[in-house]
Formats: sequence, C-alpha cells, structure tokens
Amino acid sequence: RCAIVDFDAHHGNGTEEIVRKCHDPGKLFFFSIHVYDNDKKGKRESKSFQYKFYPGTGDEDDLPLNIINVPITPLWKEGNQTPVQREHNTRHRTRNRGSQSDDGSSSETGTPRVSDAEVESRIRSRASSPVPFNANAPGGRMAYRNSIQNRLLPALRAFNPDLILISAGFDACKGDVGNAKHEMGGKEKMGIDLEPEDYAWTTRKILEIADICCQGRVVSVLEGGYG
Repeated sequence: RCAIVDFDAHHGNGTEEIVRKCHDPGKLFFFSIHVYDNDKKGKRESKSFQYKFYPGTGDEDDLPLNIINVPITPLWKEGNQTPVQREHNTRHRTRNRGSQSDDGSSSETGTPRVSDAEVESRIRSRASSPVPFNANAPGGRMAYRNSIQNRLLPALRAFNPDLILISAGFDACKGDVGNAKHEMGGKEKMGIDLEPEDYAWTTRKILEIADICCQGRVVSVLEGGYG
C-alpha cells in the first residue's frame, strides 16, 4: 500500500491518471494540494475568454479510488494584491529576492507576509472545523496548512500505507514564477505565498504519520523543473 502526496503548485493530473488506471486501487492513495483557478464564465474583455491556472483540474475528490484533491484559492482572487512588474524571469533569480515594506508586505509579491506563529495560531483555532473548498475562501499559507492538518493527515493515517512518496515541487513558494498569473504589461500576481518553513512543517507532519504506519518509510522526490 503506497501513498503519494503531491504539494506542487499545480494539480498532479498525470499521477492521478496513473492511480485511476491501477488494477487494484485499494493499494494506492493520492493526495494533491494545489492552486486552482478555472474561470469558465469568461469575465474579461472577451466573452469567450476563459482563464485557468494550469492545468485547470483537480477540484474534486474521487474517494472510491483514494484520490483527494485540495484546490487552494489563489491570492489574486482576494482582490487586494497589486500586480508586480517583472524585470526578468523569476526562475533564474537567485539574488535580490525583494524587500519588505514597513507593513510586512513583500515588494516581490504585493501581499502582506503572515508570520509562522500567526499561521500556527489560526490553524489551531480552526483544527476542529475544516472548511471545504470555496472559490471565494481565503488562500495562502493559512489555507495550505489548514488543509494539510485537516484533509491530508487524517486520510493518510486511515489509509495506513506501507510506503509514503512525496512529490516535492516547490513552485508554491512566495515569489516563484510557477504560481504567478501574468497580467498586461509584463506584470504578475502571485497565487500562493508558502515559506520554506511550510515545506519543513509539512514534511515533519508526514514523517509523524510514517512513524506510526510504516516504520518511517518515506521517499521525497524533487519534481520537474523549468525546461
């Protein structure tokens, strides 16, 4: 029994398709947490325009096949994010990660920074009442951690895997071009704002389940890249 946990910014549609075609679905568990925005109503200038954050899938679970999808509402849906001008491609940026203003917001993302302590406090206060996906619900770090705590961990423990595989994509990190929505004039809005500590916290939580279920057997694989 193998559990696959995918926390890349994009829905793990390829992995999900493999799981769906497995002849014994009881042996596999798939969890994907990802940014989701698929505007099928066409609200921009052209009535035929349809925006979707790639690949635009992963908004529904398939519980008989042990498939759990957690779509995170992008930060740009909150309507309070200022588009940021990009001087060059973020994927090659290793310096000048952007300065912080007096209110804690990042010049790189245009969104206020939420401290680790504040995120933890909010998660504890909501731990007993996880909220289902809502296109108008707040996104970001709080939504991410709340979903890991209340959607992933109980389901993973119930599945009781012999091995846990982590599809570790890091493009949900704050300021990464991989979770950006490109605007007119070369500007971008960011979809999510994870910090390195969020990834470390997620891994620790998964390891806690692994210690209970499968003698700590976890394989973490770095996903993809920008070709």
